[in-house]
Amino acid sequence: MKSIRLIFFCILIYISSNAQSNKTYQSLIAQAGLLHLQKNPKKAVQLYEKAFEIQQPDALTAYKVAGIYSLNHDSKKAFQYLRRSLSSGWTEADWLLYDPYFDYLRKNDAEKWKEIEEIAIAQEKQYEKTLKLPALRKEINLMCLNDQKLRYRKSQNTDESLAKTIDQQINEADSFNLIQAKKIIKQYGWPKISDIGKDGQNNLWLIVQHADQDVLFQNEALSEMEKLIGTKDLNMENYAFLYDRVQCNLNYRQLYGTQVIWSGNGEASGFRPIIRENLTNERRNKLGLQPLEIYSLIYGFSYQPIDSGESAKRESACNSQVKELLNNAKKAYKAKEFQKTYDDYNTASTFLGGMSNNDNFEASILFSKIAKVDKDEKYKGIALDFLDLLYLRGRLTKNMLLKQSDFRILYQEKRWIDLLKKLD
Repeated sequence: MKSIRLIFFCILIYISSNAQSNKTYQSLIAQAGLLHLQKNPKKAVQLYEKAFEIQQPDALTAYKVAGIYSLNHDSKKAFQYLRRSLSSGWTEADWLLYDPYFDYLRKNDAEKWKEIEEIAIAQEKQYEKTLKLPALRKEINLMCLNDQKLRYRKSQNTDESLAKTIDQQINEADSFNLIQAKKIIKQYGWPKISDIGKDGQNNLWLIVQHADQDVLFQNEALSEMEKLIGTKDLNMENYAFLYDRVQCNLNYRQLYGTQVIWSGNGEASGFRPIIRENLTNERRNKLGLQPLEIYSLIYGFSYQPIDSGESAKRESACNSQVKELLNNAKKAYKAKEFQKTYDDYNTASTFLGGMSNNDNFEASILFSKIAKVDKDEKYKGIALDFLDLLYLRGRLTKNMLLKQSDFRILYQEKRWIDLLKKLD
């Protein structure tokens, strides 16, 4: 009996030790990634190497480190990690052939670089044979590659006369990519990893993730993703990111804590509001995601998990602030203090999940009433803002609009006309 207890105790120690080692590894990788973004490659590789003493990198991490070593003009280490990346399954040969991080290797060790290119191209050809839709993968990857080329060109440009041209090219590429992404999802739904590979699916997700101007399309893509949940054909991290992105774009609180409050220099000050925040790590764990206290390090801030009491307290405080703002706005309206009404409602609308659908509809009516007596166009504008949000949430009907007489002041507005057309 004692020997069984001893074995059990040793197993527990082993599991606990491995969990702690993995947490340390993830923490170091997160901090190294931030240093890389902050253009501190020398410090970044120190932390990466420290992490690799605990655990060997996967293909993507090895690829990133190879690029940083190339920036540091360390050919030996750069080639070492490039080979490790390729042997671990790196498949994006087109990106590798372009990647400006490796310009130093191309110029200073052309022969070795040629070997890497040949290995990458041959390996990708073999990989394509395992996929059901290799041509679609290629199309998606090249769309993203063109996008990255333009953005890199913009980051390196010092000629002001070229800036507008590059911006226009970026906008055109974004529009084209969005149109193509819509066609792809309409034809295939959300393509499986077995169809287009992890890289193809990730690059398609990037296009959708950045299409904030079309939340309905983001939501459509999310619905298609959800059909693959529970299979090995969906990147669950991408799903979590897009789910939270859509929630925040619809002015709801997020669920998985993927969205942060940016503060500059690649850093953030905290997470955007999360519903029942105390349960976030549990949700993330089910998807195979890092806990928030590790994930936060990627963005340069520390996070401590909270309990149910603190979570409820924060949500209650937020709701109380919104309620107070709305009450003050309504009082200001009765006193004909329209600017204060505008300011208070505008502030209330910045709290994720703060205003209910009914609050938004009431606000649109109130500002339509104000627009009848105050000719400042901003009152029509904010009324339509609240209605647009309800439309995106799927909480607006044409009948709701037409039976409300106060909205007649909006009838000649282009946004009103467009909204009615969308509701037909």
